[in-house]
Amino acid sequence: MRGRQRRIAPVRFGQESSDVVDLGLVALAVLAAIVALLTGLWAISMVGAVPSLAADIARGERSPRLRRIARRILLDRPERSLVRNGSVAAAVAATPPQLAFFSLAVLLITVLALHLALTVYTALGVRRSARERAGMTWRHLDVPSTGSGQRDGSEQGPGPLPDPVQDVLPVDGLRLITTTEVLVLAGFTLAAAGIGSVPVLLAALALLVAFSAVGLALAAWGPRGSHPVRITDTTLAEAVREYAPEVVFSFSSPASGTYALGVWASVINAMERPVLVVLREAVHLDGVETITKPTVVAPSVGDLLSVMPRSVRVVLYPTNVVKNNETIRIPGPMHSFIGHGDSDKVGSFSPLNRMYDEIWVAGRAAVERYAAVDEGIDLNVVRPVGRPQLADIRRAQPDDHQPGDRLTVLYAPTWEGFFDEADYSSVATMGERIVQTCLETGARVLFKPHPLTGHRLPAAGRAREAIDEAVRRAGNGSQVVAPTPNSLYEAFNRADILISDISSVITDFLASRKPYAVTNRRDLPEAEFRALFPSSGAAVLLGSDCAGLPEALADAAGADLRRPQREALAEHLLGPEGDPMAVFLHEVDLFVERADARLAAARVS
Repeated sequence: MRGRQRRIAPVRFGQESSDVVDLGLVALAVLAAIVALLTGLWAISMVGAVPSLAADIARGERSPRLRRIARRILLDRPERSLVRNGSVAAAVAATPPQLAFFSLAVLLITVLALHLALTVYTALGVRRSARERAGMTWRHLDVPSTGSGQRDGSEQGPGPLPDPVQDVLPVDGLRLITTTEVLVLAGFTLAAAGIGSVPVLLAALALLVAFSAVGLALAAWGPRGSHPVRITDTTLAEAVREYAPEVVFSFSSPASGTYALGVWASVINAMERPVLVVLREAVHLDGVETITKPTVVAPSVGDLLSVMPRSVRVVLYPTNVVKNNETIRIPGPMHSFIGHGDSDKVGSFSPLNRMYDEIWVAGRAAVERYAAVDEGIDLNVVRPVGRPQLADIRRAQPDDHQPGDRLTVLYAPTWEGFFDEADYSSVATMGERIVQTCLETGARVLFKPHPLTGHRLPAAGRAREAIDEAVRRAGNGSQVVAPTPNSLYEAFNRADILISDISSVITDFLASRKPYAVTNRRDLPEAEFRALFPSSGAAVLLGSDCAGLPEALADAAGADLRRPQREALAEHLLGPEGDPMAVFLHEVDLFVERADARLAAARVS
């Protein structure tokens, strides 16, 4: 929530799975207990338990990546409490001086009771969350507060489950119960020091606080609870209707494919018409932080229908997946496949695209691809609209690279595809040789692997790791390009030459008019390769032995003999001249006009 988020965020029930930080701190508590048992120094176990306890008390939202790493290890808050307190109890009980039995028994019962309190509180919260009718999630949309119709300034949600303890105290219930462990640890310390009665009083106080919190939860979330159930899906749908989007970016893909929407982030943010991003899977939400326009997760068909009001005129699709069928069946809007890259890959001219009203491509070359395969695509609906993402790529001038300047090489290979026919990647077979050759010539290497490299073939993943290491060790300004939005295009502006595989990378790089080389790892005859992949028309081709690479680098640093070919090819591949962003946004306006005209014609008929 912008400007109003607490420094310590309330616990989100069912979303607080252990991460590597939690596991490491709990392991530290166990290790400290073992050392205490071996050395006879019970205080070591106390010190070892403190970091885990402090982390649970003070923790806020952690990186989703950290949570995913440990998502299969069930060591949530109640279990962490039991492990660290049990470790302390074992260490203190087994090392001199021996505790009085009564004090030890009370403290052990308290440890188990706190575990029970945390478990019950968590279970009540999970049960209540399940009753909340909030299947959809949103960002950057002003949604009324639940049940009141008033705006609360929130632009993402649904927020955490309202906590009954926070009605009376500035802390949520789980954190309060966890904090009572401080009393338990203090009790063990005093008991070990020979103080008999105070530990029992501390234990009693801890139990009183913990079960008071559980009582508040039962009163608020029980069968006759005082907290009303939130129905946020309804208010979200109302907020979308009020926003009245005209353009929808509809996105669905496996969890690994979030990057395909990320390439459109700058375009979505530049839209002047009301635009809504509809994600069909919640897993993508944390990967599209750069999108500042209203975004909604609509998992089910019912959710989808509720966030597609009559105001929607056009729907744009960056991926070609089965769930797109559910959106296309909604009457009213027109639909266009826009893809997430323009290349000579087979996926760029799939016959499945016949289901869309229009197919938007970068330039005339893409229209020719559809014509060449001749699989029933009406070429009249294939529209060259340019590549708006290329608006910030600087066009090189002939004298940009001076003799004697260190050459900067961008190696940006593609991944190995979902099947062999779509495998254009050079990483496993040529990647290490390409990078080593460039480094040996004294060039600076920027390595930008595809996010899915190694997804299908382990050999590609191993080669990627080896290239990463070689580039990091090289120094001299060489680096692995970060997998952040627009990082590839920023690397375009820094590089003097690109080495890549058949992919949209080489098409996009032509906007810079700089030299490029394309891998031909299967060693097809040159004429056949260039005929199959027209985007390689102005490139140096690199066979599997990389024999031509030194010559390609030397030409890029000197004569640059292919500049005229690149100029002509760029115009053919990249579409209309002019500001790419302005051209695309104008095409969106025209598409909306065509949609309006079709709706008007339908009403007349």
